[in-house]
Amino acid sequence: MDISRFVTGPLSVNTLLVPAGDQTALLVDPGGYPASIIAYLSQSHITVSAIVMTHGHFDHLLGLGYFAKAYPEAAILVHPDDSVFLGPGALERHYDFFGKIGAESVIRRYRDPVPQATGSLVEGMVLGPWHVLHTPGHSPGSICLYNEGNGTLVSGDTLFRSGWGRTDGPGGDEAALLESLKRLFTLPDETRVIPGHGGETTIGRERFAI
Repeated sequence: MDISRFVTGPLSVNTLLVPAGDQTALLVDPGGYPASIIAYLSQSHITVSAIVMTHGHFDHLLGLGYFAKAYPEAAILVHPDDSVFLGPGALERHYDFFGKIGAESVIRRYRDPVPQATGSLVEGMVLGPWHVLHTPGHSPGSICLYNEGNGTLVSGDTLFRSGWGRTDGPGGDEAALLESLKRLFTLPDETRVIPGHGGETTIGRERFAI
């Protein structure tokens, strides 16, 4: 089973199904709820063991409520520093956040409550073959998932192809992001990078491009 990518939501988030074990997967960044994801999981007889947010911004968890109902046994995981974006009062915090970056209209039509996290993602945590790396900057609780065995990094909005996540929103920290990028650039150049938006890249390409 390879990583499967679905482009979801109004901001074209890369929602990923990431192999986590024998016929199990992590659902990463549920930015929408296309029926194609449910259909793929059903046809492939894959169980979702956890729903993982690389960070707490609403475009990356817009479909969380839908998938939480579809897979009630799956853990809902986010870094503690971004946990305020889930659970009671979270929707209002998302409206406020997107309002401050001039993009409230993108999410204002969404009214469903955001489920509470059932667990935390912390530095060094292991999910199957994936290691959690805390990479703050785009948000305080941004994380990446790194699989050393197959040389793959799921980078969320920390690192894109030819760029990185913005830091001008509430909780953004440019200095912290630069430190996170320095850390990622110590990974092997051939490391495959699958970001939260846009196409794939490699660590080597981005390290030499930036």
